[in-house]
Amino acid sequence: MILDIARHKFYEGLTYLFLITIAAVVCGYVAIDDNIANATLATAPLQPLLRDFMVEHTVWSAVISIVLIMATSLRLTRATIIHSLFSTGSLSTMSLSAVVILGVGMHGNILSTLIVGYLLSEAINRICFCVSPEPRIHHMFTANIAIGAMPLFDSSMLAPALLAPVIILFSNRKGRELLAALVGLLLPTFALCYTEWCLGESFDSGVLQIWRGMLTPSALADVDYLSMPRLIMLGLVLFMQFCTSLVYHNDRLSLSLGSRQIWVLLQMLVVVLTVCFVLLPSTSPASFMSIGLCISAMSPLLFYRIEGAGSIIAFYLLLGIAIWAM
Repeated sequence: MILDIARHKFYEGLTYLFLITIAAVVCGYVAIDDNIANATLATAPLQPLLRDFMVEHTVWSAVISIVLIMATSLRLTRATIIHSLFSTGSLSTMSLSAVVILGVGMHGNILSTLIVGYLLSEAINRICFCVSPEPRIHHMFTANIAIGAMPLFDSSMLAPALLAPVIILFSNRKGRELLAALVGLLLPTFALCYTEWCLGESFDSGVLQIWRGMLTPSALADVDYLSMPRLIMLGLVLFMQFCTSLVYHNDRLSLSLGSRQIWVLLQMLVVVLTVCFVLLPSTSPASFMSIGLCISAMSPLLFYRIEGAGSIIAFYLLLGIAIWAM
């Protein structure tokens, strides 16, 4: 049935994704002046450029936002299907991730937030290939490039990026794989520093800007972002993750070893992101969206387990709260 997202065919999921994406972009860009005025501090190096681009080229920004939302959702959905994260195939990540973006991502500097979401989906998609005993080096390299590029668009993402080398060093990998991962992680920041150095700035100005931005309060509570409906949605998403973890604990033996390793990785990622963004003062809409995207990659297990009517009610309740939050 088309209302039950847990059992969608591809064209049905794509239709839902497109409609939710259009709704998100319309809601976000109709009030673009208010969004820019209420944006949190632009502390990341590339945030001011994207903010100016949104003001001067609103139509193009809206088109780019549509592409980014759909690409992010499709990337996450592809990862769940290829690596068989669920015992029964489900495309509901396609709709759930778009609802998360609609509810918590379309505020302030929208373009930088959506780029962070796309980079996270790319990192997750490529990291999933790295759980095999013999991962390809280019997957580790490109996954860490995506992780290393996220702080350039949002300074709050520096904290999880700093934890990535620790995880890499303690993983059981060969020396060349570790070297490729660390080089990929540092490459985006090095490219930024080199570019600014060529323009006459000091070589470490970009690194210092990101570091100060991570420690600078974003004043998120002082703007209209943390409204009651958005707080309700964030709580509901975290509750979904709790229920999904319980369902996974009972069903984990039906999955392959590689799928279980990916599940552990995603659950650890949710915990790390939540702890980082609770403790850091620079929490931004991109922070909450990153947690929601990781949860949306696992939640289809819960939606498929509950009865059809239950999954329909749960999804439309989440969608209604996301629209209310806008």
